[in-house]
Order: sequence, then structure tokens, then C-alpha cells
Amino acid sequence: MPPRRSSRRAGIGLSTAPRPPWHVHWFHRVGEDPLGPAGMYACRCGLVRPGL
Repeated sequence: MPPRRSSRRAGIGLSTAPRPPWHVHWFHRVGEDPLGPAGMYACRCGLVRPGL
């Protein structure tokens, strides 16, 4: 007998829909810039940029 899964839980975070080829960056503050007075901001994709 196969294990039972909740159909509601099985779909959380596991999308099978195709993703678009573009990405909208959503930056959040991660710390201080070691080379200046600005802060560092990172996106969920891994891109890091200094603040203005």
C-alpha cells in the first residue's frame, strides 16, 4: 500500500508550471558594505548589490 499524502501539503512549493525566462529582482538588506557607508542588498536569486 503506498504512503498517504495530503493533497494540500503535496503542492506546497512544488510548482510544475513552466517559469518565464525573466526574473524580477526583490532585494532585501543583508548587511553593511565593507567598502563604503551604504548597505548591501541581496535578491532571492543570489544577486548582491550595494545600496544608494
